[in-house]
Amino acid sequence: MTCRPGGESQSWCYAERGLTLIEMLVALAVFAVLGVMGYRASATAMESQQRVAAELQRWRDIANFVQVIESDLTQFVERPGSVGTGNSAIAGGLLLAQTGGSPEVSFLKLDGGGATVRRRGYRLDGQRLMQLRWPGTDVVAIPEAHLILERVATMHCTVLGTDGQRYPVWPDAKGGRQVRPAAVDVELELPDAGTIRRLVTLR
Repeated sequence: MTCRPGGESQSWCYAERGLTLIEMLVALAVFAVLGVMGYRASATAMESQQRVAAELQRWRDIANFVQVIESDLTQFVERPGSVGTGNSAIAGGLLLAQTGGSPEVSFLKLDGGGATVRRRGYRLDGQRLMQLRWPGTDVVAIPEAHLILERVATMHCTVLGTDGQRYPVWPDAKGGRQVRPAAVDVELELPDAGTIRRLVTLR
């Protein structure tokens, strides 16, 4: 209690009032709630940022696959000396087989700035799309497999021939016809991105 003079001989007094225990507990509770709300807001913002970053990376990976396979197929070449020699010789340049319900496509392409010809291919292993790189042109060699895209549900490939027909297997087993590959149609089904499809014309 503090007293101050109030006249000739009079004085008045007042009490200095501080925070009670209940008021301090309420204030602490308010600060705690504000702190929790701020933490949750920060955590939500970080989770959203991470989710957006993951989605952006996913679309970068998809775009990279599309760019790579288009680049590979646009550099397609037929096996040297195969022009005009019939279907069996042309078949060596492009092969499309269905194995276990999933296709495997391989083809010859210019490599090293056009100085060499090597075989390149694509195969779906589970949900992992692999790029296959052969050291030379022969398909009997063991290729190196490089992961190019994950989380791929299905992969469908068809070859569009110069006769306008689509072939799920190449070379065409019907035989006897001089049909050349004109384009390759590649379709991927992605659980998180839908259907990705590209029709690449072969030169």
